Amino acid sequence: MVAELVLAVIATVDGCIRLGRQTIDTYRAYRDTDESLDDKIVVIEGLWAKLETQLTFLSKVSEHLDDKLAESQINLLLKLHGKLVQVTSQIDLPASTHRRKLKHALVKDKLDELLADMETWQARFDPTWFIITLIGNRVIDAELWESRRANPAKKAFDSSPLHSMLALRHAIRPQSGTVEPTDRINLSINLDSSGLKDARITPVPFSSARVVFRRGSDKLLISETVHSLGEDISHVKQSAENLARKLKCVDSRTFSLLRCFGIVKQYDESQRIKSMDMIYSAPQTRADMNPTSLRGLLLERKPVSVSAVVRVARQLVQSVSYVHACDFVHKNIRPESVLVFQGDDGSALGSAFLTGFSQFRDTCFQTHLKGDPRWHLNLYRHPQRQATCVQHRYIMQHDIYSLGVCLLEIGLWTSFVWYPENMNSDDATPVPGLGLGLRLSDTDFATIGAASRLQTKEHFVSLARKDLPPRVGDKYTNLVVACLTCLDPGNAAFGSERELLDDDGILVGVRFVEKILSKMADISV
Repeated sequence: MVAELVLAVIATVDGCIRLGRQTIDTYRAYRDTDESLDDKIVVIEGLWAKLETQLTFLSKVSEHLDDKLAESQINLLLKLHGKLVQVTSQIDLPASTHRRKLKHALVKDKLDELLADMETWQARFDPTWFIITLIGNRVIDAELWESRRANPAKKAFDSSPLHSMLALRHAIRPQSGTVEPTDRINLSINLDSSGLKDARITPVPFSSARVVFRRGSDKLLISETVHSLGEDISHVKQSAENLARKLKCVDSRTFSLLRCFGIVKQYDESQRIKSMDMIYSAPQTRADMNPTSLRGLLLERKPVSVSAVVRVARQLVQSVSYVHACDFVHKNIRPESVLVFQGDDGSALGSAFLTGFSQFRDTCFQTHLKGDPRWHLNLYRHPQRQATCVQHRYIMQHDIYSLGVCLLEIGLWTSFVWYPENMNSDDATPVPGLGLGLRLSDTDFATIGAASRLQTKEHFVSLARKDLPPRVGDKYTNLVVACLTCLDPGNAAFGSERELLDDDGILVGVRFVEKILSKMADISV
């Protein structure tokens, strides 16, 4: 990286840390004026502790950043710096207790504003921070291990963002020669199938996921079967194990993905693997708070707030960014692949998590070109990947297109797929929903050339431009259209496939953050 960018990163980080500490010290002086202020300050201190750890490490490894990643980090840091300058100029350090009490109301408002701004900024920063994990330079590993050894309190380090990065880098590059064998992190993902003996397993309607309660445990688990789809089972096994290790390290709250608990493998009489189930840890344990699939919620047709819609959409975008940065394609992004857990207040739209990892693959393995005619699956596929005879290998932009269809459906809050009978039956025959505005059947996708004839993509773009603005605004609409047209000729927003396949996967991560994630973060309701 050029020296000017290195110096810019270091200088901006130093400025942010200095202003951040000054801000925290100023607000601490008001702690004794009101108990509610004290609670807010504690939360802000926790956020800042995490952020300062990240910024300090960023400064240490700045010379090893890719130019594009460095520019992205600088732009984000300048926004944080500007916000901290504004905060420090509005609230000064009080000279007396009397003055502190007089300024109580102003401080309370500014604390609320600062907390909201920090959470918003952190949500934008974390994905770019995670991209550092992909840098192949061993200096990154050395700095992380040095931070671990320098911290005598293991619990303190394990709860820091550096531990998550260290574990994930170990999952990506387990053979790194920069660490001692005794320092390696245990990322074992193989589970004994006997652990699920006598477990109570309940299917989630309109989803491939199942809720698992083990005997003697109050921990809620989620399981999904991984399908080989005719591919070499050894390739599927390797991809599944690689993904499981990376999901074992994931920050569920940041990336809206369930943390992987492990993989259960079933063997035939010849001791060959016949099936694999991915097991995930759920964010909640209460039996009366089982998750619902996004499809199930859309079918209920209950009115929801715009803020809830945007929150679910944002969580879905965050999860796709992680999957792609880990060098995987999902291949199955649709409402059936999203689990939604109730909020703490009992609201149906709490936290959404991308699941449905039944057809995914590591990008290093060539995809198969066999399609299928099922219309309700082809609906979420780019025209290049529709119908029974597929002409193009699967790339990350195909996932981005599928994401666009889901964001359109979420924004309209209507189900494009409808089950007129046996609503909770897995055998129910789907038909096009009224909100889709198309008449489709499996036979439409049974022949070559179906994609160009049906023009589903053009219909979605038109539907987005016409119906989304009055519901969720222009920013959301433009985001959906950007996803749907990501492979259009002349659309260079995401670059060519060759450009996206850089050695470490950094460019695709930065592009996704810039073009999708940052624009989603800018949407406020």
